[in-house]
Amino acid sequence: MVAMTNLDLTDRQREILLRTLEMYISTGAPVGSHALADELDASSSTIRAELSHLESVGLLDHPHTSAGRVPTDRGYRYYVDAVMEEGSGEETPFETPEGYGNVDELLRGVSEGMSEVTRLLAVVAGPSALGDSLARVDYLPMGESRLLVVVSMQSGASASAAISLPTPVEDEELRGIFAALNSWLCGRPLGRELELGLAARKVLSDHDPRTVGVVLEAVGVLGRATERGVFIQGVSALLGRLDDLDPGSLSAVIEIFERRRWLLRLMSDALQRSVSRSGVVVSIGAESGFLNLTGTSLVASAYSHRERPYGVVSLIGPKRMDYDAAITTVRSAAEALTNTLDARF
Repeated sequence: MVAMTNLDLTDRQREILLRTLEMYISTGAPVGSHALADELDASSSTIRAELSHLESVGLLDHPHTSAGRVPTDRGYRYYVDAVMEEGSGEETPFETPEGYGNVDELLRGVSEGMSEVTRLLAVVAGPSALGDSLARVDYLPMGESRLLVVVSMQSGASASAAISLPTPVEDEELRGIFAALNSWLCGRPLGRELELGLAARKVLSDHDPRTVGVVLEAVGVLGRATERGVFIQGVSALLGRLDDLDPGSLSAVIEIFERRRWLLRLMSDALQRSVSRSGVVVSIGAESGFLNLTGTSLVASAYSHRERPYGVVSLIGPKRMDYDAAITTVRSAAEALTNTLDARF
């Protein structure tokens, strides 16, 4: 996406546009030339002429002939790009919660903290929810036809369990089963794409089908056990901002969170864009890919574990949100989560 700040605006037009956005985000009311004249070193007539130009290039609009201006999605994009280019001043570091017992509790606590700080809807997604992939499957003989099976994911998550084989199996046979299984499974994402059924059994058709069946069942269960899910906080905060969010967009947000497949797509897309751009990404209105979300914006960033993308933190709210605060919170939360995961897991 080309940065909107590349538009050919004069310094005064840029100043008027950014101040209009700031005032509209703060008040929710259309911004007129007289209000801007009180804030800027320019006459009302000069400002009116510049507002007309900004409207002609699609950055502003006005709801009524005599009313002040409101930003278009194009105007919001220019403003957000300017905020991200200029950066914030003093940033208060986001602190991860204390007293968590596992990664799930950590992710849940981060989502709660982000929502409390911004009064926006916070969504934190973990690796398997976004398509984590298998790195390898290992085993350790425990005697009496029992194995400890260990499933490791590319995100670094792992799970293990002891299983009982239906019949005694020679070690050479076991090595053959797991070598063939790793060759086929490695790098395959969990979910619908991972078929531990006919395709895997075909790959392992030279081995005892009963043993293969027990191993495949264990791999499937353990793979799902590594999932760090999606944690959502702040629904009440979003519902408390009905004046900033049209009913259609609100119902669309609710529907997306009721349909897990849609939510995962939204988070997965945000993760991919954040990784490719190495930082925070902002989707305004329909830029998210969901045409019904025209009244909302999404601010998101990937977080990592051992230098691998691990998941995504995000804030969702009305387009008339405090973007500076949202961007700062998302960036800081992603950094804090990365540091905590690397230090403690």
